[in-house]
Amino acid sequence: MNDDGTFRTNLEADRRTILQNAKMAIRDIFDAFVELVTNADDRYQILGGSGRIEIEVQRRRGEPSKIRVRDFADGMSKDVMDRKLSRLGGRESGLADGQSVRGTNSRGAKDIASLGQVKFESIADDGQYHRCKISPFMEYTSYAPSAVTEEIREELGLQQGTGTLVTIELNVDQSIPLHDNLVKKLSQLVSLRDILNHHEREVVLKDLNRKRDVHVQTPSIRGTDRVKEKFEVPGYPGATAKLIIRRAPDRFDREHPRFRLGGILIKSRHAVHEATYFASELEADPHAAHFWGRLVCPALDDLSNDFDERFAQGLEPTPENPRPIIDPARRGGLTRDHPFVQALFGEVLKRFRPLVAEERQREERERAAIESQATRRRLNKLEKAALEFMKKLGQDDPTREPEEQAPGSGFLRAGYVLSPPYCHLLVGHSRRFALQVLQEAWPELEVGATVEITCQDDTITSTKKFATLEPHPAKEGVIRATWKITAKSPTPTTGIKVQCGPISTDSVIEVFASEADRYADIDRLTFQRRRYRTKTGAKNKTIRIFAPLSLVNEPAELDLSIAGAGQHLTVHGDQTIRPIPELGVARCEIKLRASDQEASGTITAKLDSATATAEIKSVLPAGAGIKIKLEDIDLANQRYRWQQNVLEIAARHPSLHRYLGPKVDGFPGQESDHFRLLLAEIVSDAVCAKMMSRNVDETPEDYEDADWDLYYAEYSKYMTLFLPVAHSLQLGSL
Repeated sequence: MNDDGTFRTNLEADRRTILQNAKMAIRDIFDAFVELVTNADDRYQILGGSGRIEIEVQRRRGEPSKIRVRDFADGMSKDVMDRKLSRLGGRESGLADGQSVRGTNSRGAKDIASLGQVKFESIADDGQYHRCKISPFMEYTSYAPSAVTEEIREELGLQQGTGTLVTIELNVDQSIPLHDNLVKKLSQLVSLRDILNHHEREVVLKDLNRKRDVHVQTPSIRGTDRVKEKFEVPGYPGATAKLIIRRAPDRFDREHPRFRLGGILIKSRHAVHEATYFASELEADPHAAHFWGRLVCPALDDLSNDFDERFAQGLEPTPENPRPIIDPARRGGLTRDHPFVQALFGEVLKRFRPLVAEERQREERERAAIESQATRRRLNKLEKAALEFMKKLGQDDPTREPEEQAPGSGFLRAGYVLSPPYCHLLVGHSRRFALQVLQEAWPELEVGATVEITCQDDTITSTKKFATLEPHPAKEGVIRATWKITAKSPTPTTGIKVQCGPISTDSVIEVFASEADRYADIDRLTFQRRRYRTKTGAKNKTIRIFAPLSLVNEPAELDLSIAGAGQHLTVHGDQTIRPIPELGVARCEIKLRASDQEASGTITAKLDSATATAEIKSVLPAGAGIKIKLEDIDLANQRYRWQQNVLEIAARHPSLHRYLGPKVDGFPGQESDHFRLLLAEIVSDAVCAKMMSRNVDETPEDYEDADWDLYYAEYSKYMTLFLPVAHSLQLGSL
């Protein structure tokens, strides 16, 4: 209790919260391997010597399988175990002291208990045997030290000297892959790549069931240097990075980002954080899949330490380092909206994008036209059918802002949508609302069915208490009812409830007394929205930036920059932010222009030490035509790719090549029923997958808790609707 009667203490977390956070950080046994192997490597690194790390797996039926990780470093005493393992969040790894190690959050070794009971056993340099355990319920138990016996050494696999053994008894929902697959995944695990190939480390995988050992190493990769350069990171004096990009003769397989040989490895002084192609469109671009390399930037450690140190001292973060630069849960690598990461990636993309473009041009020179006239006619029909299908079930407007939800993926799954789901209104102003129903999902609701609208209180009124479902003017199979809501008096929260037969839904509304009240919460430099979308080729998307009058009391020039979008997204107009006293804020309005190519990036506004960011993206208009091409190209494991609205089908893929026949004969197999049926399947898969991708991108809130079953169910629903159409167009009356 303080003298002024206040009470201040650190917040505490219960075991349920700790377990939830642990499950987010440790998803499977590979995350556990990363934590335990890198912890062992950190000890060897601190000690300055070579070392062996052993991973043992024991698959058991009817009882928990086991994983054990052993090192032969200096061990842990009871005091060290209690300090490092009984609490979360301490800075115990050594990174804060300037040591070249990986860890900084003191989380991973405890978080693995989310997979099952964990036991730590160690012979320390005091000659004693020390142990503790963490239960799956996040309960920590420490035991008194005891004398080391031959039996203990035999059980721990430490015949002499010091070391540590960590054992996990896996929960029943955790499984261990088969041996060959486990070896492959470990060898390609991005976070372990440098450790596996370090000349002073030996990582051995032991299969206890079949008594076999494997020395795990990352496969060697051939390649030619394309970039080898050291550069400074703009806006961060003294921060440098070394970039090496190599081209491999063959494309890398499109594997999960955690298990990939391709991509550019991002590393601080010692830790590997991720392997990436730096931009979402490059991740999906097969031309980028030729490249690999590394980006080493020691400043990542410095910024991570600086943020933690300021937090520990109760200081506000700086604009140059406003948030943790490394994902604390270690799921996403570097934090994409951190200004340093944006500046770093921007410099890399200046050097990487031309390499990808060069690769694309090389492939285009090698292509050969292979479509017969009959194939072209059938593809033309598929193009028209695919466009109509995507327009029918797609968004009303693919360039709407994320905050302005419209019918999309949630509409297909639930079969109805009330829009808008939430909105702001000024007193005296009105907003149009609509309930849309997919008749296929709700066959009991027909044209003429009654919709009841109930206002939560008298701060708002509706033009209708009862509305009638009518055919949608632009969407076949959709019926809707519309009405208007008018704001009468200010309130922080009100809303409407809508009932139509078995459908019950609601919308949240906030009412402001004046336009100035709309901006009352602005206390820093900020964009009006977190994300902006525009159509490709558009030149008039308005972006507004606000700041409190305390920050801008006279007109000032903003420093605006865009990272990650190349020259495909640019801003124009007056970049001056001007005070508007009657609104209580300062405002700047600029225009976003987009090229004819889809692109995405981050826009940053700076004013002295204040910084604001937002995501920007350009997408094809809803009515943009679709072009389907059969190309003489090889996309490795991919049968097709989308280049904006062009679907390119890879004729060299084994599944197509076997039916097409030889190139020298003009690919005669394209007229066969087998090939035409396969083409219908591939086009349907591509169209439905694109629909899914667009849904996830445009309504991410619909997929926050989605699992594979949900994705596949929605994809299958699209396929059920479109595949018969594609079959009919390809095979005719057959």
